[in-house]
Amino acid sequence: MPSAERAIAGTVKPYHRHALACTGTRDWPERLEDAEGLLGRMARDVRDHREGPPPIPKLTATDEPARGTGVDLLVFPDAVRYVGVRETSWPSVLEDLTSEQPSGAFRREPVHGRWLFVCVHAARDERCGRCGPPVLEALRRSCDEEELADVTVRATSHVGGHKYAGNVLVYPEGVWYGTVVPDDAARIVRGHLRDGRLAEELHRGSMLTP
Repeated sequence: MPSAERAIAGTVKPYHRHALACTGTRDWPERLEDAEGLLGRMARDVRDHREGPPPIPKLTATDEPARGTGVDLLVFPDAVRYVGVRETSWPSVLEDLTSEQPSGAFRREPVHGRWLFVCVHAARDERCGRCGPPVLEALRRSCDEEELADVTVRATSHVGGHKYAGNVLVYPEGVWYGTVVPDDAARIVRGHLRDGRLAEELHRGSMLTP
């Protein structure tokens, strides 16, 4: 077993559901808990649930734009999008994120295809800001070359383990890759997305299921 694989395997902290707040920007504060408005409240509330009973939620921000007023949330592995979450509706959405069976009371839309998220959060750690963007662009180029039209590649804020940058998350399956460089993009896209094979030496671990 390569030493790199031994070093990064098992480095994903347990979680069952990942919500990504669609901010349309990469201008995130060092810690989302310090963000103004609803985004900061969401991050603080989810943080407070991290030590509670399963399912364990996780929240980051992504540069995917929202579709209107309020905050959209992409949620995996459910593969749904909560559209236009506001201060008044956030408590019911949070209950969904921390429940084994979401109620469906708030408007949700299905999310199709595969999603790749790359940590580029320079305000949190310069390594992610340096390593992430080239990996993101390489993944997009590789998806175009393989003509995988059902794959969306987006940037995300701090996901955990910045010393393993570049960090790449694959949804809806919830697979994490670390120490990814641009030359690894084709292996992830062709091997994992097209042919269903893990890049074992880059595999940090996977999310749990609710």
